[in-house]
Amino acid sequence: MSYELSEKRSPTYLLPIAAADAKPIPEKREPVYAVFVDVNGNPIDIGGGGSGPVAWADITGKPSTFTPTIGSTATTAAAGNHVHAVAAITGLQTALDAKLTAAKAATQAASTATDVVGVVADLNALITKLKTAGIMA
Repeated sequence: MSYELSEKRSPTYLLPIAAADAKPIPEKREPVYAVFVDVNGNPIDIGGGGSGPVAWADITGKPSTFTPTIGSTATTAAAGNHVHAVAAITGLQTALDAKLTAAKAATQAASTATDVVGVVADLNALITKLKTAGIMA
C-alpha cells in the first residue's frame, strides 16, 4: 500500500507509511491511530500517558536517593521545624494590627433588661458602638 504526501502540505521529513507496514506499534497504541515514525521507520511513541496513577517503581531516571540541602537560600529546603519571626515577614505586623479586635469597640455591659423594650434598647446601644468602631456598616 502506498501513500502520497504533497510537499506543499507537509515538511519533507515526513514519510507516511501504512500502520501495517510499520514496525510493532508501541504498547497501548491501536493500529487505527496515526503512527509517527523516525527516519528508520521505527514508531515514535508520542503518547502523553494516561489519567491513571503511576507507580513509583515505573518512574525511570529518578535518583535512588534524595537528600535535600537544608538551608536558607532560594534553592535550599527549610527544616521541618523552621519558623519565621513576625518581624522577619514584611508587612505582617501591620496587617495583624489592622485586624478586628475586641478593643476596637467600646465596652458594652451585659444586658440586664427584664422586658422587650429594655432588650431592644441594649441591642441598639450595642449596634451603635459597633458602627462607631467601624466594625459594622
